[in-house]
Amino acid sequence: MSETDNLVQEVNKVSEPDLSKSVLKRFMINVASLFSVQVANFLIPLLTVPYIVRIIGPERLGLLNFSQAYIAYFTLLINYGFEMSAVRNIAGKRDDKAQTDRIFSEVLAGKFLLWLVSTVLFVAVTLAVPDFKAHLWLHICTYITCIGTVLAPFWIYQAMEDLGRVAIFNLAVKIIFSASVLLLIRQPEDYIYQNLMISVSQVLVNLAALWVAVKRFKLTFTWPTQQQLLGRFKEDSTLFFSSIMITLYASSAPFFLGIFSTPYDVGIFSAGTRLEGIARSFVALALNQAFFPVVASAFGKGREQGLRVVQTAFMPLILLMVAISVTLWLIAPIFITLFYGDKFTDAITVLRIVSLLPIIISASNLLGLHTMLNLRMDQPFFIITAIGSVIGLILNVVMINKIGYIGAAWAWVLAELYIVLTMYGYLRYKKVPVLSVSSLRETLALGKGQLRSFLAK
Repeated sequence: MSETDNLVQEVNKVSEPDLSKSVLKRFMINVASLFSVQVANFLIPLLTVPYIVRIIGPERLGLLNFSQAYIAYFTLLINYGFEMSAVRNIAGKRDDKAQTDRIFSEVLAGKFLLWLVSTVLFVAVTLAVPDFKAHLWLHICTYITCIGTVLAPFWIYQAMEDLGRVAIFNLAVKIIFSASVLLLIRQPEDYIYQNLMISVSQVLVNLAALWVAVKRFKLTFTWPTQQQLLGRFKEDSTLFFSSIMITLYASSAPFFLGIFSTPYDVGIFSAGTRLEGIARSFVALALNQAFFPVVASAFGKGREQGLRVVQTAFMPLILLMVAISVTLWLIAPIFITLFYGDKFTDAITVLRIVSLLPIIISASNLLGLHTMLNLRMDQPFFIITAIGSVIGLILNVVMINKIGYIGAAWAWVLAELYIVLTMYGYLRYKKVPVLSVSSLRETLALGKGQLRSFLAK
């Protein structure tokens, strides 16, 4: 009998989900704190975005989002994949301070070196391309956020399952940014201040968050040796290239629209995808960030424990996402009209298309980030996302040229659908059970037990 068959049998023998009361309690506290602050993060833009877009209009909104998409490539280079790998390694051995300090030092040093490289590239590319040079100051204002990327310590909080503070720091960014733009944006030509204040607020908050993390977790920074840095770059290279592939198909639509279409199309696409992004961030921040270290810790104890946790969470999360997607489709006309105004009615169709994404991307995260990466299937994960990226790029180029922002929306959905179906097929091929009827029954039983316990209090 193969090792995989033995694993399947061991997983199926487990009668209860591997969620101890202490782990479940910590997870629920993290989710509750993150969710409550995310509600505030959602409400604050309701005060600022309608005010801003009515002043600057679709074209300037398109320029802002194009600049953000351009700078996202430099942010990707700086992050390199360090953070996901660091969370995975620290969460499994949280009590090993020497390892935590070493990883902390390697990640900060690596990000700083890559920031130097990205700055040289940013200056060279921006000055060499006329269309980029024409909006030089806008891109500089946006690029300042890369300093915040270097300082960002939220992966430490995630690994330590202390995500309440992450939510608070995210809320601080929103408050600083919102107050600033309300004061600074008075006429269409002031649109540049939006990206500037996003960058400045992220730098300030990330610096404060780093200082708190060093004090709270008693972290010690020591500049790594050349051998340690090379080892860190080599170890995280697969995740880096996977991140590149994901970004190319998932985050590049505004960039490609800016190149192959018009600023109006960029603005309409950005408006249409905003509510979907906010809705998905409730799960990405309140569940994925809280859930990943729990899964990594469970996989640190054994493969069957980790898989049981994934099985327990899979169906409830997908059902939640179905409800969110249906809601997005239904409220699209109301939201776009009230939030952006009559100039953005074309964005209704975009929002209805991308309303499928919460279901697809949540399944992809559970299969890829939580299961494949924790099972050290980094290379298959990279290959699947690489092929998906090529498909996404081809679809973007072809469909944007033909139907503009509508094509960009469908290209994103189709690329994500390919990714999730391929991941599921690969895990089935490897006989890794991520879906089971018994797990669904156990989840329902656990939920009923928690409800009875709550009502009895």
